[in-house]
Amino acid sequence: MTGAQPRRAAQQKGKRTMSEPHEQFSSPLSMASADFLEAMHEQYRGDALSVDPAWRYVFRFLDEVCQPEAPSQQGLLQAELIRRFGHLQARLDPLELAQVQDPALLAGFLEHIASLDSGLAELRRAYQGGLAVETAHLHDFGLLNWIHERVERLPEAPTKAALIRAYERVVQSDEFERFLMRKFPGKKKFGQEGSEVVPVVLDSLLAQAARSGVTEVVIGTMHRGRLNLMANVLGKPIGRIFAEFKGAHPFAAQPSVAADVPYHLGHAGELEYEGRRMRVTLLPNPSHLEAVDPVALGLARWVQDHGSAQDGSQVLTIILHTDAAVIGQGIVAESLQLSAVPGYTTGGVVHVVVNNQIGFTTQADEGRSSHYCTDVWKAVQSLILHVNGEDMDAALQAANLAVAYRQSHGRDAVIDLVTYRRNGHNEFDEPRFSQPQLYQCVDARIPLRERLRQRLLQAGMLDLDSEAGFIAAYRNELEQAYQGAMTPTTPAAALPPARAVAVTHAETGAARVDLLHCLKLLVDIPAGFTLGERLLKQIQARALIEPGIAWPTAEALAFGTLLQAGLPVRLAGQDVVRGAFSHRHFHLVDVENGKRHVSLQALAQKGAKFDVINSPLSEYATLGFEYGYSLAAQPGLNIWEAQFGDFANGAQIVIDQFISSGEQKWLQSSGLTMLLPHGLEGQGPEHSSARIERYLQLCADDNIRLINPSTPANYFHALRAQALSISRKPLVVISPKTLLRLPAAISPLDDFLPGTRFAPVLTSGPQQHAQRLLLCSGKIAYELEDYRAAYGRDDVVVARLEQLYPCPEDALLRLMQAHPRARLVWVQEEPENMGAWQWYDRRLERMAASSGHPAPTFVYCGRPASASPAGSFHGRHAADQAAVVARAFDA
Repeated sequence: MTGAQPRRAAQQKGKRTMSEPHEQFSSPLSMASADFLEAMHEQYRGDALSVDPAWRYVFRFLDEVCQPEAPSQQGLLQAELIRRFGHLQARLDPLELAQVQDPALLAGFLEHIASLDSGLAELRRAYQGGLAVETAHLHDFGLLNWIHERVERLPEAPTKAALIRAYERVVQSDEFERFLMRKFPGKKKFGQEGSEVVPVVLDSLLAQAARSGVTEVVIGTMHRGRLNLMANVLGKPIGRIFAEFKGAHPFAAQPSVAADVPYHLGHAGELEYEGRRMRVTLLPNPSHLEAVDPVALGLARWVQDHGSAQDGSQVLTIILHTDAAVIGQGIVAESLQLSAVPGYTTGGVVHVVVNNQIGFTTQADEGRSSHYCTDVWKAVQSLILHVNGEDMDAALQAANLAVAYRQSHGRDAVIDLVTYRRNGHNEFDEPRFSQPQLYQCVDARIPLRERLRQRLLQAGMLDLDSEAGFIAAYRNELEQAYQGAMTPTTPAAALPPARAVAVTHAETGAARVDLLHCLKLLVDIPAGFTLGERLLKQIQARALIEPGIAWPTAEALAFGTLLQAGLPVRLAGQDVVRGAFSHRHFHLVDVENGKRHVSLQALAQKGAKFDVINSPLSEYATLGFEYGYSLAAQPGLNIWEAQFGDFANGAQIVIDQFISSGEQKWLQSSGLTMLLPHGLEGQGPEHSSARIERYLQLCADDNIRLINPSTPANYFHALRAQALSISRKPLVVISPKTLLRLPAAISPLDDFLPGTRFAPVLTSGPQQHAQRLLLCSGKIAYELEDYRAAYGRDDVVVARLEQLYPCPEDALLRLMQAHPRARLVWVQEEPENMGAWQWYDRRLERMAASSGHPAPTFVYCGRPASASPAGSFHGRHAADQAAVVARAFDA
């Protein structure tokens, strides 16, 4: 067998081929004649543009990088071919099933390498063994030189101590899985069998990271092998794992929370390597594979920005993947594209792809189109290492190389760790139904534990007495942990009802002097700084406090007063620096020289930072990143804004699996704020709806705060309350578009001063005994008030529901009691099956009945149910909107 390739095609007699048509590729090596190469190289030297671009790259590399004392032109080319394409013949598959069909281009050059001088033979050993490196995607010669120098100087074998430690990790992995299977035969555990090398690699990564000065590590991983890693590498008490399997609640102090299965839970603690201590955080994750990736990046970035590490290289992110999951709804590709973006970079991530060559029952050729599962990493100048999971030397060398590359260059490194899965997808799945030939090979394969043991015995490295003592001690540890695990708790018959609380009960006003100071700085333009005339007028208008403060200024005041108090503010999203609606302009740009001025940064005290970051055109990865950032960012304000609220559903997995449920599942609290521009304005179905109804459907257990503020002052208080609140909850803001510039949407300065706070319900009209109570939420209130004024309907009170969740029951009850005979009407611009109506309908009826109202049923007034959230013709929209408003006064 020549080499192994982790991508499986058709199985014939237990063998796999690599001959699919889409695998063909064009290369400068398509000719097999050395004389031809010599002539082509001479042509390149005379006129580089006269040869194919692919040839140009090879010849430029040879001329600029390769040493002039190389023995011959043919030798140089042979060496470069091995470096570039040797991975295609590397021995990567531990099952030895893959038949790599040598492309003719490669065979013609590599068939005689064994007879060449010892230097090329050493290259073949370095690039075509159990460790293979890809470099053809790199265009930075400095990176290429670094990689070649280190790969070609790797020691032939690890030290005895390293191999013994590796063997111990393999033994622990194997014993742990056997123990779980024996003690918990009816439980899913998603074991590590067949990939026992993974704990060795993670342990080696952490050890190498500690040696290189890393003090904080953030880890994201899948559920397969998670329990094993927590028990044998990351230091989670094994007794706790067993107790959770027995049914004990993982959060004994919070028994009312739902919690999650053991193989989704996280762990945090300290590890020590050679006297160097590091804090390691394994994030909890859902079964939505890869969704945790940007969350880990965000948390790591917060630690870099605000933690105790002296520089970013001391904070390392490690993410483990599986080969089938890397496609992962695109989240891997999105997250990788954040790697060098200012505001998102973490100075490189070390990735480990546990390539067990199958996904549930899906084979590699059914699961991807790329040659390797790691091809997506080629986009970001990553170090890509392919490793045979049964070659312990290669695995340890790859771990050291990956950390060194990240620490040296601040870029991602990925280890494609080719293993196999000894059991099915889970412990109850039978893989032999769908892959019988593959599992004939798996069943016949000698386990890694025995292979490594035989090697150590033959080398005289393994002391049998020490081995027996180690195994006995570990088995005893497992048994003691099992016996000491707590008995399952009996769940309560019914959970106590969740307590509905307001966004804040605290006053969040700011001192007049602070507000005026902020206003002054917002309009101060540095000397010699030139702004365009239109923008200059917009900036100068911020200083006007009469007749009132507009929405953009209120937001800037919230940020500014928090910065004055020493609290950091981070605002990220698409086009947030200027604002998608051209309303912010937090970075002023000199029209003459392009220099930037950030006025709010001058307000920052006590080291607070004001970060306003334009994100890539992504929702999934960027929202996941900000959620991860928010897990530690308290106190302070951490905001993600959707360009339009409609687009946030591109990140629905983050919203469903993390933001709305993370606290109930994992006791993972977040102070993230989401701004979702919303409002029907005749702009069509893609730029109108933040899907209020979906967020309300997620609301329970006081999990999030959902508001739809309609005044600048209320928005100001909500932001300050979120930053100052002791209770960390995600805040979802249904933010406006037209209200940003609506003349009526202003608030007097007095509404921002001490003694003021967020108001969950706002009313206008008679204070008592109105004939009609119009309850609404959002910008339609202004249209209702205009209609009331135009037609003299002083008998109508318009009430705005500013806080949608938690439901402000006390305020609504007081409102209904003040108008005991009023006709009750719910008014919304959204279709009947959308907006807040469906969620509030029965709740309002119960509240009205409890208030003693004789006719407690609310009448719905709004657009009829619709499959589309909004129409796209402005004239039709205006007519429908006017009809809704008019009907509200007569329904």
